[in-house]
Formats: sequence, structure tokens, C-alpha cells
Amino acid sequence: MFNWKNVFRGAAMGITELVPGVSASTIAMLLGIYEKLLQAISDLTTGHIKRAFRFLVPLGIGMVAAVALFVKIIEYLLHVHNQPMMFLFAGLVLGILPFLWRSAHAETKHSFKPLHYVLMIGAFVLIAMTSFVGESNQAVMENLSLPDYIYLFFSGWLASTALVLPGISGSLVFLILGVYHTAIAALSTINIPVIITIGCGVGLGLLVTSRLVRFFLKTYTQATYSLMIGLVAGSLIVIVPTELPGTFLYWLVSIMALLFGLVTALTFGKAER
Repeated sequence: MFNWKNVFRGAAMGITELVPGVSASTIAMLLGIYEKLLQAISDLTTGHIKRAFRFLVPLGIGMVAAVALFVKIIEYLLHVHNQPMMFLFAGLVLGILPFLWRSAHAETKHSFKPLHYVLMIGAFVLIAMTSFVGESNQAVMENLSLPDYIYLFFSGWLASTALVLPGISGSLVFLILGVYHTAIAALSTINIPVIITIGCGVGLGLLVTSRLVRFFLKTYTQATYSLMIGLVAGSLIVIVPTELPGTFLYWLVSIMALLFGLVTALTFGKAER
């Protein structure tokens, strides 16, 4: 049956995908639908299409609607009120770490070994290093040629990892590849060719990446969870703004936003447990 709750879950994931550094799959974990999402994407290639559609269609409706409705609002808030917004998302990400830690131990009944901590630290450093990626030289791509569309397609493919790997943001991948502003502009102006090109790359990439993640979760559960914890923790370095609030009022609002995000994530984590 059509699950209307998934529309709102998809909306939450769609909004976060507009923000560089925030991963939609992290929000999926927060909402308790991460493994169902991987299962549904895999069902598309294993003959359980009806079951997949029952889950993915309302989720997709929520994501598309949220992106269409909030893209200009998110652009405005990130530009005018960047610090409170990023502290809010930082609180959400920080609050999911205890949930991931408990999930790893609950799945395997074992403590992390030295190798797992090495993987955790490596993933943390890998994501944290992306904070040095700048966007000052990026511009909206215009007068696109065939090679440009091919590049956008594979950019969408790489960005699709954000939907199945917690801690990796699709917007951040676009930022690294130099197509973030082009993608945002396409959504704002409803540039159908660009939207379809990137969307096809994302869709095809999801089918491949989701199967790999499910395999590693089942076969190397604790190692996979350690990587996820490192990825999510590393995204905090990317999310927290480098320019701190300049006034007492802005500090107060930013701290309240951080605490709100943290409490929200911890509450959802307890409910899921």
C-alpha cells in the first residue's frame, strides 16, 4: 500500500541533498529507512518491482516535491543565514553517531577491532579533506555540448553514492566536480535537458552502488559500519562553517539550531532503536 509517511521522509532527504556536506542517506538512517531503501533499490533489478515501487514512489514524490519547493528557500537561507543553517545540520549529523555505534554492536554482538578503528579514521580524514574544496571559481555551465552532457551524466552517477553512503553529500560531490551551481541553476530555472541528464546518471548509479553497499553490509558488517561512522563524523568538518557567527544574537541562534538538530536526531535514534 502507498505509505504517505514516506512522502515526508523523502521530503526531508530531498531538502538535505540541496546542502553541500549533508547526506540524504544519513537522514534515511535517522528516519529508520536506510536498509529498506537499499532493499527497494535492489528490488528493481531482482524482479520485485511492485514491492520496490510501493516504497520508492512515495519517497521519490517527496524528494522531487521538496527540491522543487525549497530549492530557492535553501539557496536564500544558505546565503543569508548560513551559520544557523549549517549548525542545524551539524546537530543532526552529530546526533546520529550514537545510533550508528549502537547499530554496529547490535548487528554483530562484537566490539570494534583495531582494523575497524583504522578504517574509521581513514574515512573520517577522507571526508574531512573535502572541506578544502572551494567553489569560488565555479560558474554555471552554458551553451552545453555533447561532452558537457556526458560529464554531467557521470557527475550524477558519482553523486548517486550520496543516497546510499552516509556521510557523503551529493551536493558536495557536485561541488568537487565543478557542477554544483549548474545543477542548482537547472533546478531553479527548470532546465529539463540538464535535469534529465543528471537524473539518469543518478538513477543508473543507484542501481549499481546500492547492491555493492548491501553486499558489504551483509558480508563485512562491522567494517562497513566503521566506515560509515568515519564518513558521517568526517562530514561534520565539512558542515561546520569556517566563519563563525559575528554577534551574540547570531551565536545564540546558531547554538539553539545545533541543539535542536542534536535533540531531534537523538530522539529519532531512540525511537528507531
